[in-house]
Amino acid sequence: MLMAVLICFLAAEGVKLYEQRQFAAAEAELRRVLAIQPRDAQSRLYLARTLVELGRVSEALAEIDRALATQTDPEIQFQAGSIVRDLAERRFAELDRLAPDSAAVRELAGRHFEQQGKLPEALGEYRAAMAKEPGRPGLHFEAGNILWRMRELDAATEELQTELARTPRHGMANLRLGQVFLVRNQEAQAVVFLERAVDVMPEYTDARRELGKAYRNLGRSADARKQWEAVVKARPDDDQVHYLLGNLYRQLGDADRARRELSKHREILERRQKHE
Repeated sequence: MLMAVLICFLAAEGVKLYEQRQFAAAEAELRRVLAIQPRDAQSRLYLARTLVELGRVSEALAEIDRALATQTDPEIQFQAGSIVRDLAERRFAELDRLAPDSAAVRELAGRHFEQQGKLPEALGEYRAAMAKEPGRPGLHFEAGNILWRMRELDAATEELQTELARTPRHGMANLRLGQVFLVRNQEAQAVVFLERAVDVMPEYTDARRELGKAYRNLGRSADARKQWEAVVKARPDDDQVHYLLGNLYRQLGDADRARRELSKHREILERRQKHE
């Protein structure tokens, strides 16, 4: 009880310091909260906001990723998206003034279109950025990710492989390429990239969920179970993984666990429908 009170006090103090624009002090308080309660997504997002104000954008984005890694709360996801949008608009306006036709501006324009769901326009901007600066890190992933979403798998594969040739431990590029191979029922190839994605991003539960699918399809049930149980522990409100795990338990002959997981899957869906 005393620990919970302490955490609430420190979090409130951190938010207060942020609102008073005492950003260095706010960072210290929020990091104290997260050292005690690392899964406090709200405090982590305030830390991200603080780091943005301190000009430490890459650190802020990393904190946003950590906040989302174990969260399915729509409010947390909305707040995270709002921070990223504000940051992108701020940087876009500044860069557009200083270098209106630079690769950086075209990349940010691509992200802006992507957030609006305008995928062909986003792809066009990413390719324009690549034409201006072919070696710019991450651009081939951005293009490959758009192509994955458009289900243009051959083109996505080419872009993702190009990114990984330059940056072999790019976590999201490994994840997306693994997913491409999963869709093609090429599980042996998928495992190589999905295992690397989990190694690079151990807290990113989507990578573990996809790796579990590849293991299951290869008949490696024990390995699939290990990955999905880790996801359930980190994200108890993820209905999809309860469904996957329930069916796996059923295949393994564990009727009680299967029933429990499938029941949780239904409960989550029913709860979600009530809030829609």
